Amino acid sequence: MKLAPGTYRQTVQWGFFLFILYLGFQLWRFAVSYGLNGAVSEISRPPHPDGVEGFLPIGALTSLKYWLVTGRVPPAHPAAMFILLGAIAVSVIFKKSFCGWICPIGLISDWLRRPFRRLFGREPSLPFWLDYPLRSLKYIILLFFFWAIAVNMDKAALQGFLDGYYWKVADVKMLLFFTDISALALDVIIVLAVLSLFLKGFWCRYLCPYGALLGLLSLVSPFGVRRDKGKCTGCRKCARECPASLPVDRKEGIISPECTSCQSCISACPERALSYRTRRGSFAVSGPWLAAGILGVFLGVYVIALATGHWHSGVSQADLRRLVPVTASLEHP
Repeated sequence: MKLAPGTYRQTVQWGFFLFILYLGFQLWRFAVSYGLNGAVSEISRPPHPDGVEGFLPIGALTSLKYWLVTGRVPPAHPAAMFILLGAIAVSVIFKKSFCGWICPIGLISDWLRRPFRRLFGREPSLPFWLDYPLRSLKYIILLFFFWAIAVNMDKAALQGFLDGYYWKVADVKMLLFFTDISALALDVIIVLAVLSLFLKGFWCRYLCPYGALLGLLSLVSPFGVRRDKGKCTGCRKCARECPASLPVDRKEGIISPECTSCQSCISACPERALSYRTRRGSFAVSGPWLAAGILGVFLGVYVIALATGHWHSGVSQADLRRLVPVTASLEHP
């Protein structure tokens, strides 16, 4: 039996989501074994789960600039940089598919939009005059980080951050954000979740600078959703299903930086008028091959990092014993 294109994406999403939960648990075990919050661990010390460094995008961008400036990969948390490179590689080839296939926020956004649709049969949307300027917010946030890191930090500043105490335990600091969450942070998350119930993909659509970067880079992707005008009946089911509210029903091809290659429009089309193919339409990629391509590129970067000795963090055990117990008191430089 042939599966719907969206089924492959959901399988990949769930796989990464469950793996991320596992990494989070391993990070907690790792941090506790070094005395996080004064705990005395009775458990064996697990290896550091380097995959959690994907949640350190600011440090990843800092490491990337340091690598470009010096030609050396920073020893502390190098996986953060390679996960960023993997996300970039996937998005340059298969549009912004990292957001639609790998990032857990994409899966959570899908969950949050379902209750409203089941109750009311459709989702509200903001008028164009409000939606368009709000979408620019994530590019403004991206511009701020680009200026602060890529433009404003010289080699000495990069070295100071990457050798600093904060960066050495930035992953543990991130863990504390979730395990010892502040009232303000919890309130912000609740507000974002509530907004996502009514406005699909609120965080991804309006605020995520990571997605903004990948969206801009995805403009050079050779692939995209293409519409066969001869088969299209104008039912607009594709446009209604699009998480980014793109006019799939009116365009011959979608090249927007908002497209995540999620395949929702293709799955919704009853006439099979939509396909995922090269811009000139000469080569099509079906659901299973798209899933294999995304996984192959993303995991390929991981294999390269592992093979070159640039995956595992080089923070010493002496530093971990000294810094992990006082992580909560460390402030961002």
